[in-house]
Order: sequence, then C-alpha cells, then structure tokens
Amino acid sequence: MLFSSGFVFFKTPFEFYFHYLLFLIIVPFFFIKNGAPMFIIKILTIPLIVGLIHLTFGNNQYFTFIKVFGGIILTLFFSSTWINLFNYNIFKVFTWYCKASWILVLIAYIQILSFLLGFKAGYDFSWFLNKWGFVEGGIIGFRVNSLLSEPTYLATSLAPAIYLSCKSLLSKKKIIFNKIQSTLIIIVGILTTSTVGYLGILISVLLCTDTIKLRYIILGLIITTFSFYLLYNNVNDFKIRTDAAKGLWFEKDFRIQNTNNSSFVLYNNLHIAKESLLKNPIFGTGLGSHETAFKKFTLTKSLIQYDFEFNVKDGNSLFIRLCTETGLLGLSFVILIIIRGFIYKVDEQNDVLLKRKIVSQSIFVLLILVLIRQGNYMLNGLPLLFLLYYYNGVQYKNELSNLNADD
Repeated sequence: MLFSSGFVFFKTPFEFYFHYLLFLIIVPFFFIKNGAPMFIIKILTIPLIVGLIHLTFGNNQYFTFIKVFGGIILTLFFSSTWINLFNYNIFKVFTWYCKASWILVLIAYIQILSFLLGFKAGYDFSWFLNKWGFVEGGIIGFRVNSLLSEPTYLATSLAPAIYLSCKSLLSKKKIIFNKIQSTLIIIVGILTTSTVGYLGILISVLLCTDTIKLRYIILGLIITTFSFYLLYNNVNDFKIRTDAAKGLWFEKDFRIQNTNNSSFVLYNNLHIAKESLLKNPIFGTGLGSHETAFKKFTLTKSLIQYDFEFNVKDGNSLFIRLCTETGLLGLSFVILIIIRGFIYKVDEQNDVLLKRKIVSQSIFVLLILVLIRQGNYMLNGLPLLFLLYYYNGVQYKNELSNLNADD
C-alpha cells in the first residue's frame, strides 16, 4: 500500500495498483462491521456535490470523476481502518511507516551497490516493476529511486524518515532510528538529487533545531548555497535542470532545451491552474477535472508548437491540482488542516508530547513537499499520513487541555 507506485496490473482504462486489491477486499468487510468514518464522509460531501454539478457543465468526464472520487474514498476508508486497528495509537502506526521507509532505504543500497558492481538486474528494476524508470546522472551515475517510480517520489516519501534522522543526529537520544540508520537514510535522500528532496532536508534541519532564529536561517542559507554550488558544478543533470529553469521562469525563453524538462511541466500546470481558477475560483471544477482543464488551457496547444505533455492528470503538484479541482475552498481546507495540526515546540521531557511533536513535524515536511511536487491524491500512503497528521493534532490538543486542567 505505502510504496507500490512502481507496479501496476494494468494501465487502461486506469492504472490498477497492487494495493487496490487490499482496498477491495478489506474495506467492504470493515465498512459492514464498523460503518463509514464520519470525518471522511463530511470532508467528501462538498467535493461530491461540486463534482456532480461540473459533470453537467462539461468541465469533467464521468469516468474520471468516478475513478478519482471512488479511489479517494477507498483509500481513506482503508487508512482509517488501519488506524482503527491500532486503536488510534498514532505513534505506533507512524512507527510502522518509518520501518517501511527503512526497507526502502535498504533496497536503495542494494541498488547502489549493484550499480557500482555493474550488476544490472540489481539496480534496474524494470524487469519486474512495469511503472518504474532508471534515471541516469545524479552524483554516482544514476538518481536513486529504490522501488518507487521516480527519484523525487523516493525523496518525498522518505521526508518523515529524514526528519527523524536529522532529529536523531542532532539530539542525544534515539528516535526510532539510531545514528547509523539516520546517516544512511540522509545519504539516500541526497543521492536522489531531487531539488524537492533537498528542500525537505533543509526544512527538517531548521525544525530540528527547535527554534527558527535568524542565525539558523543564515546557517541554513549558507549550507544550501554551498550545496547548490557543489551540485551545479559537479552534477551535469542538475546543472541542465537549473539552467533550463532559469531560462524558462526568469527569461521567458521557451526554446526546447528549456521546456523539455520538469520545470516546464510545473510552469505549464501553474498556468492551467491559474486559468481554471479565474473561471471557477471558489469550488474548482471537481475531482479528476485537471485533465479536462489541461486540454483547455495547456501552453502546448498555443505557446509551443511541439508535443510535450506530462502530468496531464495530476498537475505535477498537489497545490496545483487542488487549485483546479477543489478551488480556493478545498485548498484552504487542506492548508487549515496542516496549520492546525502543526506542533512547533513542546516540553521534550514529556514523552507523550514529544512523540506528538515528532509525528507532526515529520509529516508536515512531507505534506509541504507533496504540495510542491506530487499531484496524486492516493500515491505512496499519502491519505494514511494525512489522517495520521489530523488525528495526531486532535489528540495533542486534548492532551494539552487535560494537562492544563490538572494544573
């Protein structure tokens, strides 16, 4: 369920991932036994109504809406069931997620060692993962992605583990991972050569200092600048992507060398989201409708005259997709959940509150990265982490109220 994006049973009429089998088997059983989680029903009521309305306006396709809406319901119900099985012990469920992340890291090291030894079957997993790609370049000759379809997905999925690793290395206590594990995890994050992943490392370091003061921001900027200089001058694909981004975003140069990369994908989808928001600012055009908006507003139909269409369905970014499909209301709801669930500083001598903070800040880093660079609502355990983040925040506030009442 968590990290199965590298394999699909079939791709048409939609991509059927391995974990969908678990959803179809387990969700109906627990639905009959426990009923529908009301929190999920409530948050999906408005998207359901909006989606049905926009189907009649032609702003979405029936199959696409049913596929996305149904997928979200199944994934959220399954995630809720999983949390319920652990009696809403959020830290315990989160620990299992971290253990799964560690397995990803170990597989990444098998991939790295195999590449260095020239054993192709050990580093190129396309022989058994049909939605997986080997990406040349990076620091060691390829960009590490373990079992996930893209290096950026690995960097994003490891964000909570990287936060914990930074926390463990900067403190005197073991927090899920020991010092050796923490070091190995951070190295894998670096070897993805994902810009978004590096942002996650920077945010993690800032949060793990327990205070965001000017000196730490300056130190972070110095480290970031130095790292950028090293990567730009020593990693060719990073240099190419940086030059292309500069030419596209700052110089408005739409030559093929600047548009045939991920920077243009983000640029194009931001344009699509902007145009869609101008027409439907409050509620958006319904779940799954970014594909329809893409066909209406893409720059590949006007500004550039060659076929370059990627992330048509997911918008390349959760922020972009929410803008298009749920409008300002949906985007504001998600941002509000993130803000309310964020725990900044607690008494770290209180083990319960410390665990709340760790879960909150770990998942917070991932959610920020996903808003920037992952448009799929259901990929790599995102619904589970979203629910963990929400319930962790609710339980923290209840515990804090009880502590204050005792005082």
